[in-house]
Amino acid sequence: MNSKFRSLIPVISLLALGAALRFAALGSVPDGMHQDEAFVAWNGFALFHEGMDSAGHCFPVYMADWGDGHSALYVWLLLPLLALTGGDITPFLSRFPQAAVSVLTLWVVYLLFKRLFGAGAGLWSLFLLAVCPWHIMMSRWGLDANLAPGFLIFGLYFFIRGLEQPKFLPLSGLFYGLSLYAYAVIWPLVPILVLLQSAYGLARKKLTLNPWSLFAGAILFVLALPLLLFLLVNQDFLPEICLPFITIPRMNGYRGSEVALTLPEMWQNLRTALSLLWHQNTGAPYDILLPWGLFYDIGRFFIVVGVIALSVRLVKCFRTKSFAGECFVYIQLLAGGLNCMLVTAKLHQINSLYIPFVLAEAYGVWSTITFLEKKSFFSVLTPARMKTLSTCVLSAAYLLCLFLFQRDYYTDYRRLAGAYYAQGLEECVDYALNQCKASNISVITAEKGAQWPRLLLYTKTLPSEYLASVTYDVPPAPASFETKGIHINTRIDYNAINQESIYIIYYTDLEVFEKDFILTGFFDWYVAVPRRANAAFHGTAP
Repeated sequence: MNSKFRSLIPVISLLALGAALRFAALGSVPDGMHQDEAFVAWNGFALFHEGMDSAGHCFPVYMADWGDGHSALYVWLLLPLLALTGGDITPFLSRFPQAAVSVLTLWVVYLLFKRLFGAGAGLWSLFLLAVCPWHIMMSRWGLDANLAPGFLIFGLYFFIRGLEQPKFLPLSGLFYGLSLYAYAVIWPLVPILVLLQSAYGLARKKLTLNPWSLFAGAILFVLALPLLLFLLVNQDFLPEICLPFITIPRMNGYRGSEVALTLPEMWQNLRTALSLLWHQNTGAPYDILLPWGLFYDIGRFFIVVGVIALSVRLVKCFRTKSFAGECFVYIQLLAGGLNCMLVTAKLHQINSLYIPFVLAEAYGVWSTITFLEKKSFFSVLTPARMKTLSTCVLSAAYLLCLFLFQRDYYTDYRRLAGAYYAQGLEECVDYALNQCKASNISVITAEKGAQWPRLLLYTKTLPSEYLASVTYDVPPAPASFETKGIHINTRIDYNAINQESIYIIYYTDLEVFEKDFILTGFFDWYVAVPRRANAAFHGTAP
């Protein structure tokens, strides 16, 4: 076995560990689908089959969804996967792009830190991101915003490569441009990142204005242009732009007003972000699994160590006017901190900060081991043995945290998330549709908590069917729509319960329906079929 292959063994092993943690039981843990995740999945289904979203926009640069929309990149990544399945969407397939991008992020983070600080630092960055609770959990559900951290790191990596080989700079422009379609919150951050990184590269004579760098800038501008037009459309400077192959839509609600523009607002947002990072609590129990938090407590300690070590190293390099890879990590932290000031912090709103935190954590662990490697304690603990001992102790500590986190994730968290992700609702919809065929009932009425994006997804409603039949409650939320001859009501009028509809209800409403309906349960959700109906089959599911 040659030395090059031996050096790849730990890298391959850690990538395999990271992939296993992200792909194992991906379609069933979390059970069910979050309402935002369901909307992303349905948009992929809708664009694949008919090329439009729930508002009828043809291949929009921003999806309509709840009225204020969501980013389009995740949906685009779903389309080639749907081509492989003939347009059939499943929880596993809808989550696959996120899990795949997350594993690629592990690889790129390793390459990035190896290039900046050496193989040892690269391995630690790979290991710590592979076992990071936040990164594992966000990898396992298909939310559009969760693509942004990975694409930002891809852009950074190819920018660093481009400082040595300019031919890589266009790839940096490509990934930074694509990141704009992952999450609107990072729109102000991408130009800041690119400008600061370019300014430092120019100052240290690592970057020059050449055809490659100009081409990279052109790619970024071309990719950003539709979104710049989107801003102008939604600021009423331009009308909606509708072309046969692309739509730059006007949204019912526009999120530009959510960005803080005054110092008091920025200060309050920063305080909220610091509170989130300290208390590890977003108010949504499925966001963060305590006591493990975003990075484990040991991780939070080494983030502080890493920021201090980065600062010390950076000051030394500025004094000697030498090139410092640490500056690029600092720029990511700075941009993430700016993000915290611009938006009210919830878990996903400030996700551009988390990978830079893991990079700081890796730098802290690597710096600690490097420091101990230079020390000897007594005659037995030579520098080499100190390095081995500290590496083993820290690795064991993180692996123990990972084991306990995984135990809780697949037990307590799985049960908790199942309630928030409407576990059993898909089975309810399938059962209700079958009962409609068996009983000649053509109406299904679902409890409001089922959420209409899930109903669209689970009934496989095409956008043309939806738009031709929808009646609105408070636009864009529908009161009802029709699919394949079945009328779907998206909420229950408890004063008008009747025997002409099959109901999908939550377990808290069982007493309301148990007298006149046959109840069939799927976890916390039930299908209530009128007793008068001649159902072909009924019973209680396990």
